[in-house]
Amino acid sequence: MKKIIIFSVVLGCVIYSCSPTLYKPVTIDAVKQKQLNTGRIIYVDHCSSCHNLHLPKEFNVEGWKKHLDTMQVKAKISDTEKQLILEYLTFKP
Repeated sequence: MKKIIIFSVVLGCVIYSCSPTLYKPVTIDAVKQKQLNTGRIIYVDHCSSCHNLHLPKEFNVEGWKKHLDTMQVKAKISDTEKQLILEYLTFKP
């Protein structure tokens, strides 16, 4: 039994370490950089509290708009926060 628990913990750590992470956007425009960082923070703080985060490349702009419209009330985010998240998720350097 102890071996099964140890194996499960090790396997979980390996899977977690191999999972993709959210990118941190980079742009030379300081104002845009601050907006993108803010959008990322809001996305992580509000969305990860209920479910695993989707990677930005998982949806196109229209898909993200639809998804964010659906989740806005559940996530308790304002229109401004939703727009910042959308800008982060759809940013193309």
